[in-house]
Amino acid sequence: MHTLWAKIERDPPPRPFKSDGCTGWVDEWRGVSIYSAGFFHDLKYWSGYPGEEVERLIADAELMIDVARRLNETAMAETMFHGVRVGGSEHLKTSFAWGFGRKPVNPKS
Repeated sequence: MHTLWAKIERDPPPRPFKSDGCTGWVDEWRGVSIYSAGFFHDLKYWSGYPGEEVERLIADAELMIDVARRLNETAMAETMFHGVRVGGSEHLKTSFAWGFGRKPVNPKS
C-alpha cells in the first residue's frame, strides 16, 4: 500500500477518485463484505498509467487474493479475477478501465 500511496503523491491523477466498490458486481457475498477489496482495486485502477500491463495484472491478482481470503473460498475470487481481466482493459475505454483517473480532463468527458 505504501508504494501505491507514493505513486499517487508523486503524480496524482487529474481526475478525482471515485469508487463504487465492486464495479458491476456484488459488494457482499453470503453475508461477507468484499466492498473494501473492490475499493482498493478501484484505487489501483484509478492511479494506473496507460500501458502498465504488469501492474494491472498484479492489481487484479491482489483483488482475487483479497476476496478469497475474505470469503475463505476461491470460486468467487477466481470469477472476479477473470471478469476484471476481460472488463478492465484500458482498450475498452470504459469509465472504470485501467488508468481511469489519468484520462485527459476536458468538458466532453
